[in-house]
Amino acid sequence: MMKKYFASVAICMLLLAAPFVAAAQSAEKTAPQAVNDITGLYSFLHEGEFVQIEVNDGKVTGLVSHFKNEDPDKTEFVDQYFSEARYEGTKLTFRTKPSDGLWYEFSGDVERGSARSTGDEGYWLVRGVLVEHRVGADGKSTDKSHSLTLKSFPQDADPNDLRGVDKKE
Repeated sequence: MMKKYFASVAICMLLLAAPFVAAAQSAEKTAPQAVNDITGLYSFLHEGEFVQIEVNDGKVTGLVSHFKNEDPDKTEFVDQYFSEARYEGTKLTFRTKPSDGLWYEFSGDVERGSARSTGDEGYWLVRGVLVEHRVGADGKSTDKSHSLTLKSFPQDADPNDLRGVDKKE
């Protein structure tokens, strides 16, 4: 009789626990996966400009490649390398080295985009704020900040293809 009682109690406990176990398993499936390798090229302010991000063993390096002048018809580019960068959890921050009195600071959150694979545009999105720092000829500094979403290019993208530049063989 005692065995039947314990068996009944055990069955009741399993039945009562089942919804909690199912909910926990469902939460595991729907919880966002930790963002892993975000290494690659990302869109920047104007078409043809990009951010290159490299993550190796927790260390972040990269650069911002942008038009030298405000006029995108002038195809002279400036590459500004990161002077410091950090990637912790889903938070990405970087600051570029100054060039001709201009440097950038960016802080944003990495998330999965709607693309199905890394071979598609927008697999990773980094939504944040870009601050553009300029020092004029008079020595005065101006800061301009705005929201920016860095959108990953297809993983096999070549920067020269993005700019329409022919590769030299």
